[in-house]
Amino acid sequence: MEEFLVKAEVRKGRGKSNAKSTRRAGLIPCVLYGRGIESLGIAISSRDWQRLRKNIKRNTILKMELNNDGNIEQRPVMIKDIQRGIVKNDVLHIDFIQVSMQRKIQVEIPINLVGEAKGLLNNGIVDQHLRTIMVECLPSVIPEKIDIDISNLDIGDSIHASEISIPGVKILEHLDVAIVTVIPPSGGEEKAAEAVETEKKEE
Repeated sequence: MEEFLVKAEVRKGRGKSNAKSTRRAGLIPCVLYGRGIESLGIAISSRDWQRLRKNIKRNTILKMELNNDGNIEQRPVMIKDIQRGIVKNDVLHIDFIQVSMQRKIQVEIPINLVGEAKGLLNNGIVDQHLRTIMVECLPSVIPEKIDIDISNLDIGDSIHASEISIPGVKILEHLDVAIVTVIPPSGGEEKAAEAVETEKKEE
């Protein structure tokens, strides 16, 4: 697993005025929290963030080097939330959550469809019901994404959550939930229903 370092320092004070002065100093105000730890107001360099954001992806584990009055600690963290400005879309605030590499966590993983469904040959339409899925696993084995091969799906076929199997990863979605379905071409269902109704009338 590639390691990413983010340097942070504990902020003195809280509130809007403190956050504004932090930004004027070229820093991004942040908060660090997690299970069993005290919530801390911290700050990271805007320049460091610009470098980091180009390389990290969703659910990336970061090694935070935290400076608390000269006392340097290293903590494994994840980005929980990013608050952006309405006008310039610049980063105003970041929430970091501290994790334990020995304790399982729940995270949302993107779903990536792979291949071309067989049903497309008959003008079927691939209908993806879930774009992400919640899983539980150790931070060291968090998947970047979940690839689902749809090559064998014909019209009317589906892939359900119960069909996903990844070592060390528990799927938290209801197992009977359909992730993707190949549906008939637009209007196909209505035409089929009309045909059935016509046959009944003729009888």
